[in-house]
Amino acid sequence: MNLEGKHAQIQAILKKEKKDKPTLIQERTYDAILNGASLVGLAKTGTGKTLAYALPSIERLEAGQKNGLVILAPTTELAVQIRNVVQPFAKALDLKALALVGAGNRQRQEEKLKKGHAEIIVATPGRFFDFFSSGRIKLGQIQTLVIDEADDILEFAKLELLSSLGQNLPSTSQILLFGATESKITKDAESLFGRNFLLVDVRPDQGSQTAHYFLQVDNDHKLEYLQRLVKVDGFRGILFFDSNEAMLHFARIFGHSKTQFALLATNFSKDKRQKAIQDLVKGKVKLLLATDLAARGLDIPKLTYVVNYELPNDENTYLHRAGRTGRMSKKGYVVTLGNDHDLRNLKKQLGEQIEVSRVYFAGYKLSTDKPEKKEKAEKDNNDLNSAVDRADNGRSSAKKGKKQEQKGKKAKHKKRKNKNKGYHPHYLKKEKASE
Repeated sequence: MNLEGKHAQIQAILKKEKKDKPTLIQERTYDAILNGASLVGLAKTGTGKTLAYALPSIERLEAGQKNGLVILAPTTELAVQIRNVVQPFAKALDLKALALVGAGNRQRQEEKLKKGHAEIIVATPGRFFDFFSSGRIKLGQIQTLVIDEADDILEFAKLELLSSLGQNLPSTSQILLFGATESKITKDAESLFGRNFLLVDVRPDQGSQTAHYFLQVDNDHKLEYLQRLVKVDGFRGILFFDSNEAMLHFARIFGHSKTQFALLATNFSKDKRQKAIQDLVKGKVKLLLATDLAARGLDIPKLTYVVNYELPNDENTYLHRAGRTGRMSKKGYVVTLGNDHDLRNLKKQLGEQIEVSRVYFAGYKLSTDKPEKKEKAEKDNNDLNSAVDRADNGRSSAKKGKKQEQKGKKAKHKKRKNKNKGYHPHYLKKEKASE
């Protein structure tokens, strides 16, 4: 099949998926990648980077070209997500795509790698170098090497391994580095890999529909505020923590509330993590608790909110968290919880790049308008009216008050009776029992 035929089939799928209008990063990198250039592509999160590198790379492949396209992704979830994105296009061109991830069964993956003759490999760094060192994937087979989330891949792979891999690829192969922010691997690409790179940075030209908010609250009331935040109209969000331990500690406490949530923990099995994501996607829960490592690069449809339980460590972390919402120019909200000191640090951290606004609860919405305090005169007037009403009602009012008091006692008794009947995820119960 010639290039024109492949392109036509790919365009048909894009039209069916309503993705036939290319994004800025897709438009500006397509020809260069199709012509075999090595390239650094920088674009904001959620703007179509996966298809930007995948589609022209797939078009260059021929059926039977085993391991011709290798895509490295930092996490299991992202690798599986990328495989799922490219699958329809690969199938249309009679190509096979295989995910090799550390969380999966190694023996089963090795059998698929040995017998499946997949042209497209999507892998986490550890599992890729495992099979590469054992000779299952050979240098001469790789036509295109893609390092996705290149700004974060070094958290999961040693720079020397990646550099050696790139330098030893055939001169006819290409290397594509894609990310949302610059890092050592993108800044020093030419010296690290020993070849020339074309830089395509579309970030300055990209708009955003994401609003960045700060909700002032002390640590003692964060749980209460989160319960209220989840009830805001259209809420479907991720609550980010700095560590797995902090997340699990909070989950045990939050489990006593009636707010349903799911957990995306690094020590959970692949199936359990996938179920947590699917529960959020399908609307079974409206809140997903996650760490940065677990949620890196995830594309969750209709995710409207990203909530920072605490201030992120740096600007890069903040941007990656924020990138889970407002994807493909949809409206999104990032809400950071903290005190005045946290707000000052956040603004200093982000500089002039992002404007952060204070936000307040306004019923079932968030508003940047500070709630007006009731005037003292209005309060005094209400108190006076209440006194008059009580005098006019006389004994009838007293009788009514007594009934209300009895009703209140019953409600209080019922509330105390159901005090501990909160939402307890089954995996938290098991963990607590084993402690």
